[in-house]
Amino acid sequence: MNKFNKFAVIILLLCGIFSFASITQATDIVPGSALEKEMKEMVQQGILSGYKDGTYKPTASVTREQFAAFINRALNLPAGTHPFKDVPKNSSLSNEIGAAYSAGLMVGVSESMFRPTANITREQMAQTLKNVIEYQEMDLKEKRIEFSDAADFNSSGGIRAVFAIVHYEITEGIPDGKNGLKFGPKDIASREQAAAFIYRFLLAHEKASAPPILPDVPNDNSLYYLGYVDNGQLVKQQYGHKEYQQAAESFKSVATAKVIFKGDEIIRIKSGLAFGDRVSGSGAKEVTTIYFDSNFTKQATYVEHGREILYIDANAEFVKVQVGGTIGYAKHSEVDFVPSELISNRDYYLKNKWSTLEHYQYNYVSKSGSSHSIGPAPAEMAEGVKYYSKDGVHFANEAGATQFVHYPYFQYQSVRTKTNYTAEELDQFLMNRLTAVSSSSGTYKDATTKSKLIGKGKYFIEIQNKYNVNALFILAAAMHESAYGMSTNAQTKNNLFGIRVYDGSPHEGTTYSNPEASIDAFAREYMNRNYANPLGGYANGASPGNKTTGFNVSYASDPTWGAKVAGHMFRTDLELGKKDIGQHQLGITNTASTNVRNAPNGSTILYQFKRADLGVNNAFGYPVVILGEQKANDGYIWYKVISDLNPEADTNNGIGWIRSDLVDLIK
Repeated sequence: MNKFNKFAVIILLLCGIFSFASITQATDIVPGSALEKEMKEMVQQGILSGYKDGTYKPTASVTREQFAAFINRALNLPAGTHPFKDVPKNSSLSNEIGAAYSAGLMVGVSESMFRPTANITREQMAQTLKNVIEYQEMDLKEKRIEFSDAADFNSSGGIRAVFAIVHYEITEGIPDGKNGLKFGPKDIASREQAAAFIYRFLLAHEKASAPPILPDVPNDNSLYYLGYVDNGQLVKQQYGHKEYQQAAESFKSVATAKVIFKGDEIIRIKSGLAFGDRVSGSGAKEVTTIYFDSNFTKQATYVEHGREILYIDANAEFVKVQVGGTIGYAKHSEVDFVPSELISNRDYYLKNKWSTLEHYQYNYVSKSGSSHSIGPAPAEMAEGVKYYSKDGVHFANEAGATQFVHYPYFQYQSVRTKTNYTAEELDQFLMNRLTAVSSSSGTYKDATTKSKLIGKGKYFIEIQNKYNVNALFILAAAMHESAYGMSTNAQTKNNLFGIRVYDGSPHEGTTYSNPEASIDAFAREYMNRNYANPLGGYANGASPGNKTTGFNVSYASDPTWGAKVAGHMFRTDLELGKKDIGQHQLGITNTASTNVRNAPNGSTILYQFKRADLGVNNAFGYPVVILGEQKANDGYIWYKVISDLNPEADTNNGIGWIRSDLVDLIK
């Protein structure tokens, strides 16, 4: 990392761009011009692209659609849609406008019109940058300047947006020739001005995201020190305790103490959050392992590097945390902390204007965020209000009080169900999606002809019928793991599911002779042998799930893998007519070691859900699909459920029976 300068690193992290554009032919970027440095930096990072003749036209005007593209490339925004009638869907910049609009960074001139080819004014550019500041959750502060052309602004919101970007030194104004400053709000922005504004924003974001700097304090790595928050920085006390217990007693009695250090490492905080921070001896990012016990002998699950973990408590030996619905223990060497007073970004959920549940996640190591949709938002959610959840099911307000419980349908639907869609419909959706993403550069370039998923709908259905694994789920998992069939592993190894691709060695992975072999292996070897099979080595329930139940426990380090796969299923189902969502009554077992029998109160146990730990509130047993109910001679109501057993092991026509008091219905 030290081989890159800090500015290059932040650009790489924000933009996801790892190859540099050559600007050796940019003869029209004038050496020594006022904005030469800013223009060249943005060109080199791929945020501004050149023309076919090798020029970059720094003084040319910028259109509204071009500025949307610049912002999208700078922030690597999640894909989005827009409602504008004057932006053709096949336009090369339609996706860029959709991303900027969905993120709330740019709006139209009306509800249905964007005026994509109209030149953007400096005032409009400032308003967009102000929205970007809010989107990145930076403090929205103002530095007021007396502009001589203040009367030229269209609204007070426009001039306040300028005050916000002035605060972050994105602009200072322009000399007005009368010993004052003007802004030129109605002036058309040039390409070099746009480059300068974005370049300076990225510098400001880097500065705002920089970790606290500890002052030089004589250090002994064997001693324990208290730490305080002073002016937005962690300050370590001069005096060190020889014993942890002495430091812990002082920590408890001193209200201003916020952390305990051992040497330079934070090992305990009063409140705040933790995140995965394990690295190998070679410096590679590794997963953080969560154990059921404080002696680190029984693994519960594991979490991706940099991802948020609910902090509960800590001592000198371990950190007590919650991941998904699992409360467990992590090693100090594998986690880091952010005290409450220094939290500037965190994970949260929103109900958007389309009534979709959106999850905004943040990586505390890379200092970058992203979002993904999961499914229909619950009625209890208020639109645009932030909610917080560590398990994706129990949602709390900012004060931490639980507001409602919501199990997203596709995240907890058993993969032993069958989709209602035909092979042709699955292929139709995929091609529509590939068309939407193929206009972008990089990973998705030429996706409509190169994706390894093209035309595989028939095979997904064949595999569903052969192995009893839902075809829509298989397609969703493939889209997620292989970037719609365009990832390097998909293209070079026909590996559509990230099989044997690990966090510390993403270049590795199993090679298959063709994509069909990968699909077959995923269903046969992984789902049926280990994950969806209640007798398998990684059996935690036959649904995508989270970090406590379902495949997500052991299949992926990303704690939101199950929710993301469910999101792909939801979007596919939504476009194709909503034939799958809500088709079954779902339930989740609430008792450890639940037996599934051959009949109501039957004498034969088909299989058993063996796990003893059902997570917080016993809310994460095993998902089941309920087909009906019947009262038995023991006086209990019994639920008829879809069997989790593999087809070759099933002896009961694909069904089982569970006593109803052992199952909670998912509403």
